[in-house]
Amino acid sequence: MVGEKGLSDVLSVNINGDLRDREIVRIAKRFKAVWVGCNPLFKDPFYVADIIADYVDFVGFGVVTVDFGCKEILRRFRNLVKEHKDTTFALGIGAGSLRGHFGLKAVLDCLKFLRNEVDLLFCGCSGPKITSEASKIVDGILFNYAHPEHLNWIVGFLKRKVYKVAYAASLILPSDFEMDLLIACAMVSCSNKSFVKTFKYDDMCREFSKLDFLRVIVDRKRLNAIPDGIKRYREVLIDRFAIAGNVERFTQRLREILKICDHVVLGDPFFRDSNSVKQFEKILMSLK
Repeated sequence: MVGEKGLSDVLSVNINGDLRDREIVRIAKRFKAVWVGCNPLFKDPFYVADIIADYVDFVGFGVVTVDFGCKEILRRFRNLVKEHKDTTFALGIGAGSLRGHFGLKAVLDCLKFLRNEVDLLFCGCSGPKITSEASKIVDGILFNYAHPEHLNWIVGFLKRKVYKVAYAASLILPSDFEMDLLIACAMVSCSNKSFVKTFKYDDMCREFSKLDFLRVIVDRKRLNAIPDGIKRYREVLIDRFAIAGNVERFTQRLREILKICDHVVLGDPFFRDSNSVKQFEKILMSLK
């Protein structure tokens, strides 16, 4: 769990803003705690949070990027907190389009700016440096990893005790949304050079670096197809970067992760799949 002032269970769900409003609300009502994703192809995350906030106990942002501007992020976050007094909010911050030293500095500066203004402040992290520096500031870290080996590596860079949250592409298989799962895994699998080098994903990441993922997402929706380069790494992506499999395998992986982390966010495309959503309460009860 994340703590007395935040999440009370070990499991929550990510919902992204690329569905109709009424569908987003319908799905959100099934859960006590929801995290909202941010993507140029999705509806504004603050808008999505606003339309679901009265139906859930907790809304987290995983993550809002510094591209929004920290003052604007704070303004809009404050408005949500003011308008939905019975809902707990958590704010996760990420680098967005900025990379390298500039991205790191922008995120850390933003976190310092927000620190005394936000009760539950998180940082989305995939590499050693950002994990190390952000952990000195925030309440918790959102890790883009789902495999225990990857998580054990990244938590070793924490500088102080914070809430450790695994935020990973998730799906109960078989599912019609497997292609979405593979895209989600591919998008985060190569986000940090140190990680890629440590775990020897160089060949896979060279292939993924050629892809325009916004185009991949559009083509998946329009053509119901994904690049052969992603298909080739299906087994690696599902095993190393997803929480996926039949209910037994799914639950087993969650138990492995929760030995390392305090909480797990079931990421896209879990919320899209009716069978996965139906299984949520059963899976949650089995973890207690």
